[in-house]
Amino acid sequence: MKRILIFLMTVVLIFACPITVLAEDASRSYLFELSVDGEDTKQVKTGDVITIVFKLYRTDSMEAYDMYAMQNEIRYDSEFFRLVEGSELLSDGINTTDIGLLDEYREFYMNFVSLSGGEKWNAQKLIGSISLEVIGQSGVSRITNQDYVVSTADGQDHYVAECQDVTIIISTDCTVTFESNGGTAVPMQTILYGEKIKCPEDPEREGYQFVGWYADIDLKDEWDFEQDTVEKNMVLYAKWQVAEDNAIGVDGDGTGRTNGSLWWLLVLGLFGILLLIQLCVFGKKVVRFETGCQEKVKSQKIKKNGYAIRPKEPKCTGRMFVGWYCNEERTIPWDFENQKVKKNMTLYAKWM
Repeated sequence: MKRILIFLMTVVLIFACPITVLAEDASRSYLFELSVDGEDTKQVKTGDVITIVFKLYRTDSMEAYDMYAMQNEIRYDSEFFRLVEGSELLSDGINTTDIGLLDEYREFYMNFVSLSGGEKWNAQKLIGSISLEVIGQSGVSRITNQDYVVSTADGQDHYVAECQDVTIIISTDCTVTFESNGGTAVPMQTILYGEKIKCPEDPEREGYQFVGWYADIDLKDEWDFEQDTVEKNMVLYAKWQVAEDNAIGVDGDGTGRTNGSLWWLLVLGLFGILLLIQLCVFGKKVVRFETGCQEKVKSQKIKKNGYAIRPKEPKCTGRMFVGWYCNEERTIPWDFENQKVKKNMTLYAKWM
């Protein structure tokens, strides 16, 4: 009975939570362009340092316009590239942070938020650039735009946008690794760029049935060995489901019953959906710290209406740190314990 109540409560919570989905406004359109040496493809060697340039184009008009808010997450493979520390060159007002993901990828996050009701931008705008050292030994990798958005004035919608990614080539021999997620090991394959992966023998896992191979760690993009071709070094992830003979048990009186683990999988799955909905509703906001001196403080990515974490006090020779303030004039102090983060923002260090 307790399990049933938990299940029903979870369902009620899911359908009770409002879902905010940003609509597309077709009155403007944009192109998020990544390039290296002005091209979208580059042949490199291990040890080379490449500069990735991010430009934003308004594609429906060449006229200047008011920019209210913009973001892009530049995703790269941390086993193929290493971010050159301090290499970023940015236009005025652009905030950044480098974020590690659950898999081998990282994202260099760039965003802009106008605090004065919009800022005039040209139809072609250089947002910034970063340098990456090539540490991969072979194969191909792609540097991609993720979650790219140009917001409308009220923040409720976003404009139509498309993107251009970058392909970096050391050699045409791409490495395909199989992550069996608890199953038996599957040998790595070396596949030529543009060719198909050879479907391996299914791995085995006690108590589970193999479902298939997926190109993403979230197990949403199933790999089609008959149609899909290799465009980069990559990892395929195994997806499993509880075996039927492990999901159904028999009580001492011989009646069928559902295994408790299946109930908990259902509850946890629904709880995960609830968390995703909450992320859609609240999102994450970037809090940037401007020290005004040589010492830097890392940016934080905070869930909307969450609390920023008070960082370690910066040091500046001959000056005493007073605190963090939410305006450039350093007249409004920020209360980490009581004030919530509602938008992307910058906190400014005050010194005496």
